[in-house]
Amino acid sequence: MPEVSINIANRTYELACGAGEERRVQELAAYVDEKVTELRKQLPGAPEIKLMVFASLLLAEESREARGIARQAATARASATDDSETLATALEELITSRVDKMSKKMSGAA
Repeated sequence: MPEVSINIANRTYELACGAGEERRVQELAAYVDEKVTELRKQLPGAPEIKLMVFASLLLAEESREARGIARQAATARASATDDSETLATALEELITSRVDKMSKKMSGAA
């Protein structure tokens, strides 16, 4: 199992990860480090553990919001599919009705 070296809050950590996941783990660690750095500017002198906890909470909030947006998108997509199926059915019924009326008129005229 490959190991990757990451840096968060000026500390280096050696982590095991799946084969081929090294770059992704480093990207994620850089994002966490970015959050900790932002918090350090906002909360100068705060203990490192507190910064890490706040960063974790911010990332959890981002994740929750993203999941909510994804659920809304899935619901909207399903609704749009339902709406398009309803519209297609209504159009099919309208066309069938018009064709039947035209057929009856033509049958009556002949």
